[in-house]
Amino acid sequence: MSYSEQMIEAIQNEELDKADDLMHEALMKDSDDDLFALVETLYDLGFLKETKEVVQHLLALHPEEEGLKLTLAEIALEEGHELESFEWFDQIDQDSPFYPQSLLVAADYYQVLDLPEVAKEKLKEAKELLPDEPVIDFALGELLFSAGNYKEAIVHYEKLIVTNHVEFAGVSLNGRLGNAYAAIGDLESAVNYLEEAVDLKETSDLLFQLGLIYFQKEEFDRSANLFMQVKEQDPSYSSVYSYLAKGFMEQQDFKQALENVEDGLVYDKHNAGLYAMGAEAALSLGDETKAEAYYREALIIEPDTISVTLAFTHLLFNQERFEDALTVIIPRIDSGEEDPQLLWYAAIANNEEEAFEDAREFYDKAAIYLSDNAEFLKDYAIFLREDGDKEGFMNTAKSYLRLNPNDDEVNEWIKYEDGL
Repeated sequence: MSYSEQMIEAIQNEELDKADDLMHEALMKDSDDDLFALVETLYDLGFLKETKEVVQHLLALHPEEEGLKLTLAEIALEEGHELESFEWFDQIDQDSPFYPQSLLVAADYYQVLDLPEVAKEKLKEAKELLPDEPVIDFALGELLFSAGNYKEAIVHYEKLIVTNHVEFAGVSLNGRLGNAYAAIGDLESAVNYLEEAVDLKETSDLLFQLGLIYFQKEEFDRSANLFMQVKEQDPSYSSVYSYLAKGFMEQQDFKQALENVEDGLVYDKHNAGLYAMGAEAALSLGDETKAEAYYREALIIEPDTISVTLAFTHLLFNQERFEDALTVIIPRIDSGEEDPQLLWYAAIANNEEEAFEDAREFYDKAAIYLSDNAEFLKDYAIFLREDGDKEGFMNTAKSYLRLNPNDDEVNEWIKYEDGL
């Protein structure tokens, strides 16, 4: 057994001091073939410092071996020494068989730096050198897909499919194509590719993605069947519960919707969206107590979600709990929220609580945004009339009548105020 092999055995036995001693023996006594094999194994095991030492030893003996320079460039990148890495890249001749691989490594690095255009240029250069290399098509497809350039990504994925690749680096190409076509709005092609992907390998991710396409197509029975398969296959797949609940809500099966919300909360207790959907389903089933509990949980997790604040306030209004409604509304307004509906709710609640000055303040603020909302203008006019602001009432009522001129009640009020 070579010293290199003994070193690897010592590492696997967690005898690291012994491994260090054996590496030095290997550098002095092992053949170059053994050392090249040692480089590969050490790199795969993540022993970068030791890999680098062996590579530098070999490079001193074989300065023409540009694959060693590429390895040093990769190690420098992993260690965060970018300048050193690119110095090694620059030493790899463009005619070298390792040059295209160096471009792939550089492209991967630029993608990590969120420089997709630079990465794309590196990959295109590599493709010019190796036009039929599937690794490059896959890398281009992945880069373009992640950057949202779905049409371009499709070209590279389909080229791989044509050359009988169905999976690359553990990635389903049919699955990628399905998602790319969905992103550009071609749902029929998306379904075809994702169904092919599921037939080849039925994973939770692929089932979920196919279910999502049917959900977008509003084929809720088919989407529910696929989502239920995901749930059965992997109950901890938390994303599936929201879509199951939404689908059942669309079909007005509120009991099933609520059951799936409750199942989902077992695995994702901090999902404000699930609590909000649970509240909606509970309301549809007439359970206002549960709906309130769910709204409160949703707002604890995401207090800035205006849609939940409005929905909860609406529930409290229906129960004529205006003081409680203000405890929900006012903290949001104090934090800077100026949603027109929320301001209107604040006005209504204060009016009901006979806090007329506060009500007037919120009506005035809401009016800035709701000057073309007939329902608001009529409510505002009623408040102003009751508040004794004749001029304000007349102006607001006339604005309302421009939107709804046939309201006999408001026309009569105006005549009354004019003394006619």
